[in-house]
Amino acid sequence: MLKVLSLFFALFLWYFVVGEDKVDMNVTIPVEIVNLPRDLVVSNQFKKQLEVTVSGQRSLIRGMADQHISRTIDLSKAAPGTVVIQNNLDSISLPRGLSILRVQPPTITLLLDRLIQKELPIKPILVGKVQNGFSLNSVTVDPPALEISGPQSILAQEENLTTSPVDITDLDQSAVKQTSLALKSELANIIGEPVVAVRLNIVELKKEVIISDITIDLDIDSGKDSEVIYQLRPSTVKITAEIPQSMLRASNNIRNLFHARVSPESLAPGSVELNVEVDSTSEANIIAIKPETVTLKIIDTRKLKIKP
Repeated sequence: MLKVLSLFFALFLWYFVVGEDKVDMNVTIPVEIVNLPRDLVVSNQFKKQLEVTVSGQRSLIRGMADQHISRTIDLSKAAPGTVVIQNNLDSISLPRGLSILRVQPPTITLLLDRLIQKELPIKPILVGKVQNGFSLNSVTVDPPALEISGPQSILAQEENLTTSPVDITDLDQSAVKQTSLALKSELANIIGEPVVAVRLNIVELKKEVIISDITIDLDIDSGKDSEVIYQLRPSTVKITAEIPQSMLRASNNIRNLFHARVSPESLAPGSVELNVEVDSTSEANIIAIKPETVTLKIIDTRKLKIKP
């Protein structure tokens, strides 16, 4: 009985292992490049997978996926230039019992180039105009440049990178716009699709105006019980200033935007020449003050009579 069972199992195994029908199947095998010198790079696009027709038992062919079979290309002795690799039938090692009938494509062409590094500044591209009454004061890009490693034949002809168009139509305040780069396909294959920040500094336009006869005040603290009798020559000044246009439209009297004063160190009787100081709102820019100095004559400082 044991001999009969042994014979049965032997016939069973022979059928599935040896007696299985042979088939021809198409499989894809990846291309693996090894030992590429550090100063070289493959600069062209090539097919990363081969279509291989394999003949053998179906179970063995299906088991190829677990064995990580690849077409290995050794470039340890490569030099810059064009390298044509032949995909012969014996260029791919298969498990025992399998054979290769056909490989597509029959050759692989590699363009090898020197690997270089280059820093390329980024130039912003703007479209449209800011709102009337405003001006684009400055534009900066963050980061201002990208350092790229790639084939010499591609990077040598590039001087800068440009952003995709950034629309500034009707902007009336500073803003930060996120945008991608407008890259050639060769560069996009090297660096992908980076995003940069375009910082727009927008300022309101100002108008230069001249305001005459602004009264000069005496900035003193004489105390509640004293009075200073003085003369200022001249007693008014003329101011030249840059004022935002919106402020000019909103103000009924632009004189109220400025305060002229002099600040003596002493209130003793006598004459002294003092610089005129002008305070204004933060938006206004004072260009000139005429005259810049005035003469203060203090005639008397007397005590006030306080009624009981």
